[in-house]
Amino acid sequence: MDIRQTISDGKGWFERITSKIPLYKGYKQKEEAREADMLLREHIAKQLAEQLRAAEDVTGQLLTGPGLAQLDDMGQGNMRLQTLIDKIKTAAQGYAGLFDSVKIKEAELETLYQFDDRMLTKVDEIGEAVNSIQAAIDESDSSKIAASVRRYIKTVSDTSELFDRRKDVLLGLA
Repeated sequence: MDIRQTISDGKGWFERITSKIPLYKGYKQKEEAREADMLLREHIAKQLAEQLRAAEDVTGQLLTGPGLAQLDDMGQGNMRLQTLIDKIKTAAQGYAGLFDSVKIKEAELETLYQFDDRMLTKVDEIGEAVNSIQAAIDESDSSKIAASVRRYIKTVSDTSELFDRRKDVLLGLA
């Protein structure tokens, strides 16, 4: 279900009445889009935090057995994932007030929402990468562990780069 629809469905009687006012309706739709964007980013950050917890559990398993050589790389991947979570939590909402130097238009809000929605796919990819490390540890295959850790780091880096492009949308460069 679309988060924007959930927000719209939750309107009270006052919002339904005021939505009939032409200028107010457009303003309110922008506010709902901003709220949906914020809620979606919070959800993404929580999902990534769950993946980080799973990755930290896997990191602990690397302390013994054939994965010990990958411990530093796994720690680097975990740090990158934590940095990404922090960036998502503190990212601009797409709100531009009257005196802000960068004005966010409704079309850009829609692009931001679609952009953040694509991030959900990346959360799944990170989860798959963590699961592949766990599978390699279970098999005690050091070459598979190394390859899986590299995949995890690349997936986290690619996700972070994708999220960094969000700024271009805010600045109207995308």
